[in-house]
Amino acid sequence: MQPTPLWAVRCKRRRAKHDSGRRKASTIRHVVVHSTEGGTAASVATYFATTARASTQLVVDDLECYRCVPDLVIPWGAPGVNTSGLHVEHCGLARWTRETWLEHDEMLLRSAAKAALWCWTFRIPRRWLTVAQLREGKAGLCRHADASCAFPTRDPHTDPGAGFPSDVYLGHVREQYADIRAAQAESSAL
Repeated sequence: MQPTPLWAVRCKRRRAKHDSGRRKASTIRHVVVHSTEGGTAASVATYFATTARASTQLVVDDLECYRCVPDLVIPWGAPGVNTSGLHVEHCGLARWTRETWLEHDEMLLRSAAKAALWCWTFRIPRRWLTVAQLREGKAGLCRHADASCAFPTRDPHTDPGAGFPSDVYLGHVREQYADIRAAQAESSAL
């Protein structure tokens, strides 16, 4: 028996305390990548559920994934891309080097699988956006730091940091997307 693909594995649920209400699927154009700056997926999801004045769709670590806000609910993740974005928090640090991030490839794969599913579901292009492209309203993936540059606030963010292996992550997203497309084609042929 084949193992369940990562993109099809359901995340545990822990509902975030704050959000900005419902949105239409047609408003979703971005996958926004964050780092938590510590903790595990469970502890960060609990923080969003009890204390934080922030929220996200998903929190992932090396072992598990938590769903905090449904896809069609606006999170409090990164001003400028909240209404248009699906947000995923990685249990890592913005100061991590590329090598350290790559030591957490299971986390990157788990996140990329969910990002690929979002790209499939919401027709989001599998590409990294520049700050200028974000300002222009282009669709794709971005980092929280890019959103802070494109839409400045009093509390700018630098996550997931310069060491985040964007090329590896995008490669994982594209591979998972191809798997989703193949699975959809196979199920359509039945």
